[in-house]
Amino acid sequence: MPSNFEQEWMRIKTEHNARFYNRGKNVVMECLQFGGNHEFWDDFPDEYEILAYFKKCYAFAIKTIGYKQTDTNVICSIIVTEPNRRNLFVYYLPLTNSWQRKVCGNEFSTLGNRLQLRNEDNEPIYRKVTSNVRPLLCHSEFWKQRGALLSYSDLQEKFYNEISYRYGAERGESKSRLKYTSNEQIKRFNRKEGDEYDIMPEIKGIWI
Repeated sequence: MPSNFEQEWMRIKTEHNARFYNRGKNVVMECLQFGGNHEFWDDFPDEYEILAYFKKCYAFAIKTIGYKQTDTNVICSIIVTEPNRRNLFVYYLPLTNSWQRKVCGNEFSTLGNRLQLRNEDNEPIYRKVTSNVRPLLCHSEFWKQRGALLSYSDLQEKFYNEISYRYGAERGESKSRLKYTSNEQIKRFNRKEGDEYDIMPEIKGIWI
């Protein structure tokens, strides 16, 4: 992360008194991205309407990924305008005040770790933990509270139904078991040469 991101990350973590387990796969920061291809933006009458649209996107983001539906876990939000695209990026810490914890028994593995208890169907047992004093900073538990494997697709569907369809956006039918992007959905994001969506942009543009 850039140094200013690191400072903001530490500030938010400290202010929330968040617990964070620094394991190899744990995600410390995420980005929610809103945008569309050039044809989508051609239908807007002026820059003011585009900014109004992005403000609605930001409000949707806070309602969806904001800690207790506030922006206190948001590092920054920025609109990036380039020849072939416009995007709103919302960078945030995945903080949750509810998560699951393994229930362990008195038996140990060969490595000396307590073994997780299982129910009569041999499924692992968890207990729910809730804390408004020390929330958890954890990507996996954050999204489990929002639908687990279906959370990303549900998020896209909710955004479409609440906002983007009003602006003429189209959403294809997802055929994947995990409800991820289908071929029909991909068509809505046709990219021109040099239009790279999957890199972190240089932090410049309009902050909202």
